Amino acid sequence: MTKPSPFSERTERAVIAVICVDLVLQAAETIHALADAATVFFWARVGIWLLYAVEWWIRIRRAEDWRKYAFSFMGIVDFLAALPLWAFTGFDLKALRAFRLFRLFVTTAKLAARTSAVPKLARAFRLALDEAGALFAGTCIIVVTAGFGMYHLEQAVQPEVFGSVYDGLWWAVVTLTTVGYGDIQPVTAGGRILATVAMFAGIGVIGSACGIMADALREAGAGEEGV
Repeated sequence: MTKPSPFSERTERAVIAVICVDLVLQAAETIHALADAATVFFWARVGIWLLYAVEWWIRIRRAEDWRKYAFSFMGIVDFLAALPLWAFTGFDLKALRAFRLFRLFVTTAKLAARTSAVPKLARAFRLALDEAGALFAGTCIIVVTAGFGMYHLEQAVQPEVFGSVYDGLWWAVVTLTTVGYGDIQPVTAGGRILATVAMFAGIGVIGSACGIMADALREAGAGEEGV
């Protein structure tokens, strides 16, 4: 993968290792049994922030055109990771939660920016845009039809379960994605027939999506080899 500011392969691996450690620490912070180690986590967060800040500064210094790097996706993510936002959370739990969510987003974005598979996946999405758009539109039609239909078929029998069309739409989404939580189930004959059709439609939607992405990934890979 071409990088706006080239690092040595060893340095890139070290950066990825730091990112992975950051993700592990973010997960460990949520373990109640480790609540007494809050100070350790805080200083680990500070250390990782310092590493991110140094990395961003080195990339700026090494870049042939620092503006091009600074305003690229990787540059923006690196800059956000280097911001000391942790210092402004204090003891405000809402701010702390927002910071943790932001930090998780930035950390995973840093990891994605350094993974060669991400550009290939982006190319595949672009290649599959038309087919995926058509499939999404068709899926929305099925969801709306099934949701409204299930509401009208089941509301009289299960008013507490299908209290509104939104409950029917929730059931349709869960069913078509083949998740099947089981929190909402039809009991009438018509509802069960509709559910059967929706389940088969869901299998078709998932299979079509997989086929579209498989073809797009194969085409993206062939284009990459031809460059």
